[in-house]
Amino acid sequence: MSHALRKAIIYTCPERSVYVGRLEPVLRRSNVVSTLLVSLDDEMQLVDDVTRQTSSSKSFLIPAGSEVTINTQGARVAMSFLDDMDADLARLIPLMKKDVVYGGQQRIFMGIQHERSIIQDAEYFSKERPSTEDALGQFHDWIGCSAAATPCDERIVRTAALIRANSANNISVTELARQVNLSVPRLIQLFKTATGTPIRRYRLWWRILATAEHLTKGYSLTDAAIASGFCDYAQFSRVYRELTGGSPAAAKNNTEIRVLQPGEQSNKVAPTLSIVS
Repeated sequence: MSHALRKAIIYTCPERSVYVGRLEPVLRRSNVVSTLLVSLDDEMQLVDDVTRQTSSSKSFLIPAGSEVTINTQGARVAMSFLDDMDADLARLIPLMKKDVVYGGQQRIFMGIQHERSIIQDAEYFSKERPSTEDALGQFHDWIGCSAAATPCDERIVRTAALIRANSANNISVTELARQVNLSVPRLIQLFKTATGTPIRRYRLWWRILATAEHLTKGYSLTDAAIASGFCDYAQFSRVYRELTGGSPAAAKNNTEIRVLQPGEQSNKVAPTLSIVS
């Protein structure tokens, strides 16, 4: 089967996800979680929307909270969504060859050292479609998850886990703060500092991932979006375009979704919301 005919594939679990396939020719997105983007073909161009200058590379490390425009040149890519709760970004920054200041303030990193190995693995994912457990295990090697990292504040880790486990529910920030024994202003500040993104946007991101999981169960796109907490398809479509840079209908038709099943996961257990103190 040719590259043009092969569907894209996304492997996902509660902590991290990796997508292998094509993106929009010009990718404009709001980065909710830190992302490693590697071209399997030609170099891509990072376009500074302020200065209009471009930076070319086959790989970019984009921190959470960044607003970016990338000309993918139509390349196939491996796009990895990282776990900032486990310091993935901090592990990867020393492995990047250089960085640029984007938009006058954001640092974007270019040229990961083990680029060729990542490309070979991504080609294997695309062609052979290994199990989700095997693919995500290999993905962890890209990041260097065996390396020690400074742990995130446990209160923020728990807040993020509560949001993920209850993404379809509009749990108030007040209730989240109560659950982790923080004031609302302090939780908002610590969460943004630790993850690079506000709580509300983080919740929307996880609703998008929950929608993908519902699609694997046979839901229609509209029903999957509503079951994941979106008001309707229109809201889902708008948020999807803003946070991913693509079309949800096109993604559904052209992407194979693989979700790590509960029995395959590590021993991490996502907390549920406690209604009583």
